[in-house]
Amino acid sequence: KKLKKRIPAAGKLLDENDLVNLIDSSLDLWLTGGRFNEKFEKQFAEYLNVKHCLTTTSGSSANLLAISALSSPLLKERKLNKGDEIITVAAGFPTTINAIVQNGFVPVFLDSEIGTYNVVTNDIEKAVTSKTKAIILAHTLGNMFEIDKIKSICERHNLWLIEDSCDALGSEFNFDNHWMKAGTIGDIGTFSFYPAHHITMGEGGAIVTNNSLLDKIMKSYRDWGRDCCCPPGKDGICGKRFSQQFRPNGHQYRICC
Repeated sequence: KKLKKRIPAAGKLLDENDLVNLIDSSLDLWLTGGRFNEKFEKQFAEYLNVKHCLTTTSGSSANLLAISALSSPLLKERKLNKGDEIITVAAGFPTTINAIVQNGFVPVFLDSEIGTYNVVTNDIEKAVTSKTKAIILAHTLGNMFEIDKIKSICERHNLWLIEDSCDALGSEFNFDNHWMKAGTIGDIGTFSFYPAHHITMGEGGAIVTNNSLLDKIMKSYRDWGRDCCCPPGKDGICGKRFSQQFRPNGHQYRICC
């Protein structure tokens, strides 16, 4: 059947304010996260009603940070080890899967259902084993999966839940009699600002959480392993940069702030 109208996958709506901000952000030659990034992280967290937001280079990077963070020794008994299993769907975006494999974890693939194109929820509990430690699923094209049921499964089996919300910014779910936005119900939510998505930075992404320890871990992973309150491009604010010693073996986290 011939299509009557072509709907483009992406477009742009820019005005003089966008151009002014673009020039403004360039003139100070601050070539890392700065005042505009800080404002965005704060306002994005407020929009989603979450405690923490970190911007990333892409939604793919956000997924990598989310899954990598689960390997941190700071999580103690909930830390993921190589060979542990993470449940996801077989028909999904590659970078949801790549981060699992890159960290040495094992993806456990489930089918999607026709119509919603989200995971077949009833298959999840059947796939849980003694090695299952987390679930990562995308809200397909903005259509949220049955997160109330999946969150309940995670609580019963002590599993981490990562919401890949790259296609679902602004989607809402009536969770426990409260309307909550995609990315805010699980332990971690990831977002993409690729041009074809709801808002764009040209490229870019974000990761959000209400868990302050996860936020600390993900910030350290994002910023080359540093664990300090000093913002990028600045140092000495914490006053502890040269006051600590670290053993040469093992992964050591320094607590500055």
